[in-house]
Amino acid sequence: MKIGLISDIHADLTGLERALKFLNSHGVDQILCAGDLVEKGTDGDAVVKRIREDDIPCVMGNHDEMIYGNQQWMRKFGEKDHPALEGRWLADETLKFCMNLPKTLRFTFGDWELSLLLAHGSPTSNVEYVFPMNPENMMRNVVKSAQADIVVLGHTHQPMWIKVDEQWIFNPGSTHSDEGNSCAILELPAIKYEVYDLRTFNSVKVEHRIYESES
Repeated sequence: MKIGLISDIHADLTGLERALKFLNSHGVDQILCAGDLVEKGTDGDAVVKRIREDDIPCVMGNHDEMIYGNQQWMRKFGEKDHPALEGRWLADETLKFCMNLPKTLRFTFGDWELSLLLAHGSPTSNVEYVFPMNPENMMRNVVKSAQADIVVLGHTHQPMWIKVDEQWIFNPGSTHSDEGNSCAILELPAIKYEVYDLRTFNSVKVEHRIYESES
């Protein structure tokens, strides 16, 4: 089984479309999104529409959570025709969708009963940064709080894979053209993980760490 992983789209429809085309051409069975559909770019409505059309499970990123308040401020104080705000006014339907996204989603795949937790920053916070250079105790806290075989995160825009004993943490990076431009494919039950550069469509080497308990 092949799982396509995307994250941190940030209102960049071009980056999203490249990722979806690439993943579908590689025969993925499911695509999961680790949040941050909106802000930074100018295609927020279109990105949310495409995610909804393709019925892609998605969690709430920190920008998805903040978007309602930011848009209310813009509507009150912003100038509709100001060039800096072009493409950044979002429809009520888009705001409602973002505000109703779950913070985490859980999946169980196949007869292997492999469990996967999808979150944005960490299993307990969508603003926490989980980088590969973070200390081991933080990684152990991540997998402990996730209570899943596999944890998929976003937020940092940095692709990575971490193995903590028999549990895994993955981040596919960002599909945004200016924020990394990558996606990933996770093959189950082998837990084979590859990150792809969406500019070259080549597999790229990513930061990783392995932590094993002393026997």
